[in-house]
Amino acid sequence: MKVTARIAAVAALCAAALTACGGGGSSGPSTSIKLGLVQAQDFVHAMPARVAVQQGFFKDAGLDVKVIDFSAGSDLTKAMTGGSVDVGAATGLDAVSGAAKKLDTQAFYGVMGQSPMALIVPEKSSITGFSGIAGKKLGISKAGSLTDYITRATAEASSVDFEKVKEVPLGDPAATMSAMKRGDVDGFVLPVNFGFLLQAKHEGKIAQKASDVLGPNSQFAVLMAKKSTISGNKANLKKLAGAYTKALTWMKANKQPTVDLAVSKLGMPKPIAEQTYDALVGGFTPDGAISAAGMAGYAKALPKLGIATSSPAQDAYLSTEIVPAK
Repeated sequence: MKVTARIAAVAALCAAALTACGGGGSSGPSTSIKLGLVQAQDFVHAMPARVAVQQGFFKDAGLDVKVIDFSAGSDLTKAMTGGSVDVGAATGLDAVSGAAKKLDTQAFYGVMGQSPMALIVPEKSSITGFSGIAGKKLGISKAGSLTDYITRATAEASSVDFEKVKEVPLGDPAATMSAMKRGDVDGFVLPVNFGFLLQAKHEGKIAQKASDVLGPNSQFAVLMAKKSTISGNKANLKKLAGAYTKALTWMKANKQPTVDLAVSKLGMPKPIAEQTYDALVGGFTPDGAISAAGMAGYAKALPKLGIATSSPAQDAYLSTEIVPAK
């Protein structure tokens, strides 16, 4: 029995030594990343991640990336706070709002500079752009949302008195489109693909794209994470940024495979996917640089959106540790 006990003790010491030295089954720091998509069916937020998975760019970078779908920015930021998501593919507003709410979220990679949103109106509407929204009822998802922000920002950029615009919170896109069909609103703000969809049905049209009045650098889409994740996992986040750069570059060079993937993964009709690709692919930013001015625009708007009483400082919502800002 004494010999047996002595052998067991030696075995335990050997196991401990192997663990301490990184042997015995340990392969070093984890390379797994849980990536949350703020809108799982949205072309801008979903396609770069879907492409990176399909083309093996995450795997080539030595990463084990699990993609998790969400339907709202608020749900994604809560998941990041709780630790069930490491990185969020979200909007610039999501990162800034999270920082303002003391969730310590920062944007660290820019995915798309220009806004893919548009003013969509009935087919026979006389509204030709954002300059004509005074006195009109416009559908948004909810107060304090990105659609609320875009409506306010485009009104200001078009010299329209926002007090003369009636915003109508309608929830999801299906409810919004139904409301316009019934005549409950004069138009709404959503990504361009919804305009293409209604255009094909002869039920609506795109009056004007938001980027026409907001410019190309409003910093619509970003990758964001908590400050502690960025500072403590730089190596993996740089690999993730590199995989995204490969995915965005590949998308720009491969229209048909990207369209086919949008059809299979997002359920988009092929003609709509082709129009959406043509309208948006030029706005993706493979260099990952983030527009500080675009992010500042979100920060400045937080009080008016009812999200915060003051605007957070730039270093609260923008990190330059992974990719330099511009």
